[in-house]
Amino acid sequence: MRSNKKGIGILTFALNSTTTDYERLAYMMALSYKATNKHQLPLAVIVNDRETCMPELHHVYEYIFSVGGMANIHPMHHEAYIQRHTPFSETIKVECDMLFTGDIYHWIRHMRLFDICFTNQIYDFNNQPADDSYFRKYIYQNNLPNIYNGIMYVRHCKALTDYMKHVRYIFENWEESLKEYRMFEKFPPSTDFAMAMACHKDNNALSIGINPTAIPGFIHAKPTITHKTKKHWHEELDWCIKDPSTVIVNGVKAAWPIHYYDKNFITDEMLDEYATYI
Repeated sequence: MRSNKKGIGILTFALNSTTTDYERLAYMMALSYKATNKHQLPLAVIVNDRETCMPELHHVYEYIFSVGGMANIHPMHHEAYIQRHTPFSETIKVECDMLFTGDIYHWIRHMRLFDICFTNQIYDFNNQPADDSYFRKYIYQNNLPNIYNGIMYVRHCKALTDYMKHVRYIFENWEESLKEYRMFEKFPPSTDFAMAMACHKDNNALSIGINPTAIPGFIHAKPTITHKTKKHWHEELDWCIKDPSTVIVNGVKAAWPIHYYDKNFITDEMLDEYATYI
């Protein structure tokens, strides 16, 4: 496909809501990436309004775009337009509430084996494969691919165009789409589940989207996954951040990016400390 998109880079969405300052989380994500990655890729962020976004974003992101007025049924729906939003011909999409703990440049050669490459293995704080069955019973019951878009890779090509068109159709016809699956009654719109359903429907997307090397991957710090209570992990477990590359939880150094989940985890002190490393 011919386009003006160039190179490879990292893209995140930071669409502030009435309850969450996602721009602040995107700032922390960029700081953690720049502090832990020697071979750095350009960063892009999608915000509600480029003119009024958090000023610090302009210090760490090479590209800042306004989301525009596209119709959507849920903020997550915007991610189905990633091909339109991204300035890159190859895009690593990362959730903004992700904390990088090490260099991921070596992942690229693995992800490039596919046009679309999802996370299909998440980890606990022991850096071991995690049990996500509590939240993924719908996936397992319906034999859908257990994919996560928290970190995913996409290449600008026809396969991505066709696949995302299918994802958008599912979002736009959410209740009708759910009727084909067991246990999905009244399930809220979700990017992960929409993309899993699209993979299930599109044999080509399924074959190119699941990377057997388990790259990319991340620690999913969600209750019942990394710990067995309903408390936030940072309230339940012992942890410290010696430096951006040394995040230790219960005595184990994190070997994967951390999807810290609790949007209140990031403090002003943490932002100030991370900023000293770049």
